Amino acid sequence: MSAEPSIDLHTHSNCSDGSLTPAELVSRAAAADIDVLALTDHDTIAGLTDAAARADELGLRLVTGVEISAGWRAQAIHVLGLWIDPANPALRRALAAQAELRSLRMRRICARLSAVGLPGERLLAAVEANPGLPTRSHLAAALVAEGIVSRTDEAFRKYLRRGRAAHIAAEWPALATVVGWIREAGGIASLAHPARYAISAGARRQLLAEFAAAGGTAIEVVTGANAAHHVEACAQWAIKSGFTASVGSDFHHPQHAWNPLGRLAKLPPGVTPVWRSHGL
Repeated sequence: MSAEPSIDLHTHSNCSDGSLTPAELVSRAAAADIDVLALTDHDTIAGLTDAAARADELGLRLVTGVEISAGWRAQAIHVLGLWIDPANPALRRALAAQAELRSLRMRRICARLSAVGLPGERLLAAVEANPGLPTRSHLAAALVAEGIVSRTDEAFRKYLRRGRAAHIAAEWPALATVVGWIREAGGIASLAHPARYAISAGARRQLLAEFAAAGGTAIEVVTGANAAHHVEACAQWAIKSGFTASVGSDFHHPQHAWNPLGRLAKLPPGVTPVWRSHGL
């Protein structure tokens, strides 16, 4: 009997808020003995071509993916699109609109920082100098580089999170709309890190029900930094709601020890892996 393949279906490159180029990410995954990798950058598919070329060179199977931001009850929810068609016109138009939303929000946040006496224009220029879409992680790093804060988490705590001077709520499209984009592009919609959202148990049940009603068919059961009890809870949600189960490190940076490539826990018994429908 052949060994089970090593699979990671949630990773980021510097086309969004990761630190490695798509090719570097694939190379690192291959070095970590990963057989199947999804590149799922935030609201962009810009890195898929380079990632696919490197994956072909190394004999690694690349899953075309994206992580799309959605809104649900004033909460940002992330939906992974796996096995998408990157050439789908409707998806490409949708992601272009997401990019514009991100750019507009970043400009508004930096204007707020200027209003409290910080160098907002310089911070915006630093964010826009990055190769990927602008994210608050980029802005937090720019605040560190300026010496305004010492750590990125301090940037969120002092300026960027809800209730702080520079917080601007994102106006993401509805969850059902995002799931529809993924399905139209031929992909599987998988709810990213469902245990991470700060919502009540009842709200989470409603979220899962609405996700399923919209056409979502999978949830991430194993993800980076999840404790064992989170994995078990996610597995139970998958079983009760009829979702298939995905695994992903949510890898961003090599220096982050809590979500390295190639060290994911196995799926618990009783769940159906999302990749079974793709011959893995």
